Amino acid sequence: MKLFLIDGHALIFKMYYAFLGRPMVNSQGVDTSILFGFTKYLLELIDRERPTHIAVSFDPPGGTFRNELYPAYKANRGETPALVIAALEPLTQIVEALDIPVLMIPGFEADDVIGSAARRFEAEGFDVWMVTPDKDYGQLVSPHVRQLKPGKSGGESELLGVAEVCDKWKISAPAQVIDILALCGDASDNVPGVQGVGPVGAARLLGKYGSVEGIYGHLGELTARQQEQFRAAQDHISLSKRLVTIKTDIPLDVTAEQLVYDTVETPELDALLDRYEMPSLKRLLKKVSVSSDSAGRPAASENVLLRRTPPTSSGSGPLPLTEPARREDIPWKGITGVREQASLLATAFGGSSLPDYESELNLNKLDISKIKGNKIAINLQGEKLFVATEAGVAEGTPEDFRALLEDAAVVKAGADLKAQAGALAARGIRLAGRLEDIALMHYLLGPERSHKTDVLARSYLGVELDAAAPADTGSLFDELPADSGPDRVLETAAILRLSEILLQEMAATEGMQHLYDDIEEPLIGVLARMEQTGVKVDLGSLRDFADGLRRKMGEREAEVRRLADEPTLNILSPKQIGVVLFEKMKLDPKARKPKSGNWPTDEQTLSHLADRSPIIDAILDYRGLRKLLSTYIEPFAGYISPKDGRVHTTFNQALTSTGRLSSSNPNLQNIPVRTEEGREIRKAFVAGEEGWRMMSADYSQIELRLMAHLSGDAHLVDAFRHGLDVHAATAAKIFHVALEEVTPDQRRIAKTANFGIMYGISSFGLAERLRCPRSEAKQIIDDYFASFPAIRGFIDATVAQARERGYVETLFGRRRYIADIGAGNAALRALAERNAVNAPIQGTAADIIKLAMIAVDRRLREGGFRSRMVLQIHDELLLEVPQDEIAPVRDLLVHEMENVITLSVPLTVECNDGKTWLEAH
Repeated sequence: MKLFLIDGHALIFKMYYAFLGRPMVNSQGVDTSILFGFTKYLLELIDRERPTHIAVSFDPPGGTFRNELYPAYKANRGETPALVIAALEPLTQIVEALDIPVLMIPGFEADDVIGSAARRFEAEGFDVWMVTPDKDYGQLVSPHVRQLKPGKSGGESELLGVAEVCDKWKISAPAQVIDILALCGDASDNVPGVQGVGPVGAARLLGKYGSVEGIYGHLGELTARQQEQFRAAQDHISLSKRLVTIKTDIPLDVTAEQLVYDTVETPELDALLDRYEMPSLKRLLKKVSVSSDSAGRPAASENVLLRRTPPTSSGSGPLPLTEPARREDIPWKGITGVREQASLLATAFGGSSLPDYESELNLNKLDISKIKGNKIAINLQGEKLFVATEAGVAEGTPEDFRALLEDAAVVKAGADLKAQAGALAARGIRLAGRLEDIALMHYLLGPERSHKTDVLARSYLGVELDAAAPADTGSLFDELPADSGPDRVLETAAILRLSEILLQEMAATEGMQHLYDDIEEPLIGVLARMEQTGVKVDLGSLRDFADGLRRKMGEREAEVRRLADEPTLNILSPKQIGVVLFEKMKLDPKARKPKSGNWPTDEQTLSHLADRSPIIDAILDYRGLRKLLSTYIEPFAGYISPKDGRVHTTFNQALTSTGRLSSSNPNLQNIPVRTEEGREIRKAFVAGEEGWRMMSADYSQIELRLMAHLSGDAHLVDAFRHGLDVHAATAAKIFHVALEEVTPDQRRIAKTANFGIMYGISSFGLAERLRCPRSEAKQIIDDYFASFPAIRGFIDATVAQARERGYVETLFGRRRYIADIGAGNAALRALAERNAVNAPIQGTAADIIKLAMIAVDRRLREGGFRSRMVLQIHDELLLEVPQDEIAPVRDLLVHEMENVITLSVPLTVECNDGKTWLEAH
């Protein structure tokens, strides 16, 4: 019999930190990261280990007996993160819906409940597995009680038995973990130890004297310094030992029968996963389900809170619980070709008074007046096109619907219409008329939410778009299969209804309609044309460059081995590099080896050692070359189309939080520019036709100019208006020297300050970048704000606005919602404040470049130019231009980009051309 006891609180915090940098947010704007991670881990654990008995324990509200023993217990901890607090009740509901008992006893932590249960059921013949990352549990391990530590970043879990615990701590028995913790103290719980005693020293003493008491019994045998340290701790060491000892004797009126596990899937759990929008977990749930019979278990005594009451559907908790309509519950009719209209489907979505169409209706010849609002929804899936009207949904090939698609009087609703427009263009069909992209509309309303159709349908319509389960259940939301005809019918009808709802939401939200009508909607066609055109890449040049990189990598590798005096050193092994740098070469004599046993060899750590040996630069150079080769060069060949020798990247219009475009397959936005090797990549991008050239137009210091405009700082505005070197002008102000007396080093410092301070860089961060003392960096920041007080005022006002409204805006009204602006966790709050200041600047720059793209594209097409845009990279536009159009297109570019908006400072554009992107840039 296998009993699994899960430390719920420890697992919650593990998931909190695991998703902190990449949160999952559902369509309601709710962060579901902890719920998803916790539930996924639990389901996978059940599937993998098949426990016969199981329970989850959470810490109870309020203090425990340890707080009574020692009021300072855990007093050093900050406020519990808001996300953790918000997750507790939903997680309890999910665990209960899984029919897993939740064990809580007032006054005792989850550790004590699990410790007592482990000892109790071990005596009854169970093999007990304690599932927790908490190191304290090592003290409970025995031949029949083991600890299962969840792996890091989804890695393999670690199972600790007696041998593993003893080997880890270098002790003779697991019970000595208590003594180790008492001697070392526990900073996370504010438990004091013996000053100067670490795990290694403690293990050595315990190996000789057996216990804390044994050490004090032989105090005279210790060194003079050790005696002094132990005497200083004598008054609290016994208390510390009590605090770190997990209780194993709490009376538990819970029987083994109450912990039997024989079910996974329940209607309550299904409803909760719908409520929190976790469809991939529903598929995982079906995979691991074993039985639905959980009746007949005895109830627990009131001594233990053993909760099995299923959650109600009344909607209590953080999100309203909805019961999505199932596809089989909605009256609809299947279709073949365009023969039969699924008019009942429209009724299910709220349609009424539907026209009586003929059964052999051909939508190509449909009277536009019979389409409500002159609007259809389109859904292109491979060779099939689904078209929805208020009358129902029809299916055919794109050619069947050419007349409708090319009719500019018909509004087209859809999801990712850019991709559909490109695919239709490849078939010679021009998608005309106003485009209502539900993903883009929803993106404007909530940029950090999911914009997938199934999520929106569930959220706004209460409709579940069924789909076959993909192989990978690790993604929160998954794509629908292209060949699922009935599901595509439902999906296309949902798109039509969603477009109406989202239009209403945009109209009710100030500025959103303008953003969509004037920026995002006209940009769809611009980006579709750019993707279809692609950019020419000289594969031969790339291969030559790759060969050169490999030669340089070989040289750096040989140099590292020579400097390390290690002919067989594996330069890719962080462990081997760490041993060489810290143990053999002793580049940092003060460094202490981490508890993990591996020396840190990340870029930040090594950068601090760069002046101590040339081996550091050689290692970092090797890594940079390898990343360049593996990330940018080698994958490129796979993206070059054999048809035209061009790379057709995908521009992501509804992805970033600030409104910036990004690109993927491949990512052309992050090609390095500061290194010679990175610049060489641009040499491979060439004009696609003989006699043509590449032309680059780049906004100069646009974000600094926007800071000047938004803050109204007179000094910064004046510098830009008079065409001064703004970094030199900044240096003159903060160093109190004349402009002509500014040194190159002062300008460098001012440049770093300009681009860092306005985004909330700390004195620590500035010191890192400038490689100067922290006190000096703090003084630079103080001097900067003293010289530019309006910038300080803008930052403070923007943060205050975010706190008051919950969001900030660009000059064009684009919003970014700042969820953690009031977080109790200082690190989360500081990040939110930086995002609040960043968004209006970076977001306005994104809006400006989008407007410029629209204007340039319109002028090029209206003027009959052959020139065409091929790439957008942050603040830069890249075009292919025939030789005879260079002068007029340059003038056109500069004029449109510089005059797209009027600010208090001029926008300036640098425009050049060349045979390659490198030459033009």
